[in-house]
Amino acid sequence: MLGKYAATSILLAGTVPALVSTALADDAATKPVSASSAAPPSPQSADTQTAVEEVDVTARFVATGARSALKQDASLLDTPVSVENYSDSFMKAIETTNVTDLYSYMTGIQRGGSTGYDLSIRGFKTTQADKNAILVDGLPGLAGRFGSPPTVGTDHIEVVKGPASVLYGQGQPGGFVNLVTKKPSPRAAAVVDVTGSTYGGGSLSLRDDPGYTVDADFTGAINASQTLLYRLILEDVHRDTFRDSTWEHSSYVAPSLTWLASDDTSATLALEVRHRETAYDNSLVAPNKDAQLIAPIRTRYQEPGDIQPERGRSTSLTVAHSFGPGINWNTAVRSVTGSDDAVGYDNAGVFLLAATATQPREWVVQRRARQQHNDRTYNFIDSNLSAPFMTGPIGHRLLVGASGGIDTTNFNRIQFFNGPTTGALARPGAGSINIDAYDPLYGIAAALGSFAPGPVNNRYTRSAAYAAYLSDLLTFSEKWKAMLGLRYSSEQQYMAERKTPPLTANSVSASKVLPTGGLLFEPNKTWTLYASYSTSFVPEGAGVQDASGQNSFAPETAHQVEVGTKADLLHSGLSATAALYDIHRENTLEPITCNAGVGGVCSQQVGAERSKGAELEINAQLSPNWQTLFGYAYTDATIDKSNSSRTAPLVGSRLTNSSLNSLHLWSRYDVASGALKGLGMGIGAYYLGSHPGSLPSPSDARVLLLPGYTVVDLALYYSLLEKCDVTLKVGNLFDRRYFEGVNSTTNELGVVPGAPRYILLAARVTVY
Repeated sequence: MLGKYAATSILLAGTVPALVSTALADDAATKPVSASSAAPPSPQSADTQTAVEEVDVTARFVATGARSALKQDASLLDTPVSVENYSDSFMKAIETTNVTDLYSYMTGIQRGGSTGYDLSIRGFKTTQADKNAILVDGLPGLAGRFGSPPTVGTDHIEVVKGPASVLYGQGQPGGFVNLVTKKPSPRAAAVVDVTGSTYGGGSLSLRDDPGYTVDADFTGAINASQTLLYRLILEDVHRDTFRDSTWEHSSYVAPSLTWLASDDTSATLALEVRHRETAYDNSLVAPNKDAQLIAPIRTRYQEPGDIQPERGRSTSLTVAHSFGPGINWNTAVRSVTGSDDAVGYDNAGVFLLAATATQPREWVVQRRARQQHNDRTYNFIDSNLSAPFMTGPIGHRLLVGASGGIDTTNFNRIQFFNGPTTGALARPGAGSINIDAYDPLYGIAAALGSFAPGPVNNRYTRSAAYAAYLSDLLTFSEKWKAMLGLRYSSEQQYMAERKTPPLTANSVSASKVLPTGGLLFEPNKTWTLYASYSTSFVPEGAGVQDASGQNSFAPETAHQVEVGTKADLLHSGLSATAALYDIHRENTLEPITCNAGVGGVCSQQVGAERSKGAELEINAQLSPNWQTLFGYAYTDATIDKSNSSRTAPLVGSRLTNSSLNSLHLWSRYDVASGALKGLGMGIGAYYLGSHPGSLPSPSDARVLLLPGYTVVDLALYYSLLEKCDVTLKVGNLFDRRYFEGVNSTTNELGVVPGAPRYILLAARVTVY
């Protein structure tokens, strides 16, 4: 079962030393230089791009510029929306190999769910269907659906808040995360990271559930004229998690080449290959929708042999050309192919069995025998031209572009058999598929394949989107600026589905003109006041049906009004962003009971959702070797309106995985001189208030409310001869038991526990 992953590990283990030895022999004495001498910026690279060898741990946690909000280089002060650019020094301070671990220290973002797409921004959750929730260099399509994107290939992370459909197409109104990848650098460099971890909390000993991650990052020039550059990033992961019989084995290979055709033209070709195999895990259940009844965090309801393998590959091409000062053409293409499987038991329900003369009262997890295979392809392109010009006294930075994409999914559900909730086989034991919620016994259920197939399904979906857009940054004077934008978007989706028994097909299409605008007032060069209006648009899928089996849904639309202020003071030693926002989303869907004779899952458009709130983020460099990041978010996200008596009980309910209050703090201090020079310390804490894990329904007014929590992390850093950096981190220092949220589609049947206390030791060696 693990043979191909073991083979990958051996390959990585052999490749890393070989590449290091070769590079050392070629240019052992080469000194590192800044990446500013590397290729011209690709469409989504920013001026914060750094070379592999130049990670300055005292650099700003939040950089002063970002491209993602406007698709043009602009300072945060000149951007009339909330956008943060979290730097590599921020990622090194937190010390993690997973991007999702960073969300707790980002303002307005909440983790929730078991996939890389499961997060909540400004109260609106995203799922695997929201490819625009996490972008890679400005285009959709992660190489893997499950788990977290790795940090090893990420240079910095830009987070844009609020609807952003004018420049990026369909997406959730809370915003998106853009992972800006590392690019080739002209001078040779090599860095190897080795990370080991183990758990010391949650009734675990330090010898339990160990794991390791090995990363390697190589870059340099291929030819003497330094017009051909390369980068090779490798990662190998073997670790057990704190949950019973769960583990992860994965590999990541990301080579890239840059061709500097001239001083004005560059092209970068990048490849990602990711293989990941994990234990299949549906997380915990909340009996009676009561958080106090959730089992210990180690509890797992799947069998030890249940697995979820995944394979993904992406290819990206970016071309940049400058026609003259400020006149730039950028084109990016991204293609992703992937497949994944699930072989195991789902959490399908939870129910209470009354005591009998021979059996005690028992909470039981209803399990589902599931076998499925999914194939997916994503192909996206974005091309734009930016140019500055004047119309009288007014300055313009015009951006004109077009984008398009086609993605397909082939979902093949081979088995989908639910265990009984009544009768003798409802109670766990020999021959039963179900399992005890508090004392799960493995290996007594019959083999997975011995159960009936159930309602199998083979569904093929093809989606296409085409759009044209423009935006203009206008400068009226030194103090007054504005941004205007417009997009025309056309979306089509075709779905063919073979269930048991019928074959159905359906298609939907929608088009929309979307506006955006913003106004900035800058009293001085370090302070900005702004107001903005933005919109988003998400057509409903062709496979969605109402209670009668029809698809007559209008697209989801959203708009946001935001006002705020930004400051960059003390020679960039103190930066702050404060924002107030109000987001309205119309035509949202919620599941309902299907009419008699209608199979599958049915939905109804409940009306509207609204999120209004406030955010504050401060990055303070109190001295050259001490800085602090602080963030606070107030998020009031609720269902605002109902279109039907069936969904009327939902009005006023808070959206799942959204907390009214959240805050975080990370502070790092490095000793600059004396006997302790090279020693540093970091301490962080994040707080999340209570957050709902389910919504009420006409037949059940109860809501799962997950309790709030505070988690403290502690880190010690040591730099040895500027060649080796060592980090010792204790995560969840006080071993707090908490729940991050719920899986996006299963709610109280997929409660995701937070990790107990863990110990992490990382060593980063600069080979040359």
